[in-house]
Amino acid sequence: MTTTRFVFLADTQLGAYATFSGLSEEEAAAFLDRDMRVSSVPRVDGHEWDAIRYRAAIDAVNALDPSFVVIGGDMIDDASSQEQLDELLRISAHLNPSIQVHWVPGNHDIAPDSVAPTNESIDRYRQVFGPDFYSFGANGTRFIVMNTVVFDQPQNVPDHLEHQFAFLEEELNGAEGADHIVLFGHHPLFVDNANEADSYWNIPRERRVRLLRLIHEHGVEIAFAGHLHRNAEARDGDFTMVTSGPVGYPLGYDSSGLRVVDIEPDRITHEYHPLQIPDRPTKEAE
Repeated sequence: MTTTRFVFLADTQLGAYATFSGLSEEEAAAFLDRDMRVSSVPRVDGHEWDAIRYRAAIDAVNALDPSFVVIGGDMIDDASSQEQLDELLRISAHLNPSIQVHWVPGNHDIAPDSVAPTNESIDRYRQVFGPDFYSFGANGTRFIVMNTVVFDQPQNVPDHLEHQFAFLEEELNGAEGADHIVLFGHHPLFVDNANEADSYWNIPRERRVRLLRLIHEHGVEIAFAGHLHRNAEARDGDFTMVTSGPVGYPLGYDSSGLRVVDIEPDRITHEYHPLQIPDRPTKEAE
């Protein structure tokens, strides 16, 4: 029986720790209203806190020796930072050359304001990372990478939105007969349930309903995303939405970590593994 193993790395986001540093206790507490748990720590600059965790993740991936790794968006914190990008690529270069890398665009990578992409910002992303949506196959499974930043905020790029929907429908039609169909994106379609209200953390319902219709019509089993900076899993019928915790800065009680996924002809299993580095206290320890 052939097993395909891959590792999903969400939200390496080099520079995020510095962005959230220097907050007062009151400012940190205010983030809870936005469903973000952050700590009040002294102000720092740079990206070394995040880079330590990304290096640990790359070491872990090399030890696991999977077929490929998916880097699930928000690779850096500031899309305009050449320093963050250079460090991301330096660390990534330590991955074993036999392990394929598949990049997924996050809002911090492809949107100039970290929210809404433009034609120009999508072109810049493609120059560095390659296509922002695409597909590939392995051992009878079809994998489809989506640019969920466009699904989330299409107002500046309506043509990209429709192009991507057409691409997704064509890919799903062509995947009939595959053992499994697996989707990747930065944003989860939903976090708790398919009918939840629109929020910063999910795909707006207008596009979510359209995506779920395609997913159910074509028997997509599972999708993997990040963006939430903590772990979540929810189902809509036979479809499972897995949201994975971050390699970088957590916004909940899950530690920095990575997700290992094993695909066999008759099932898909996955498990989140905390990185083996010192991290912030757990809820129980506070």
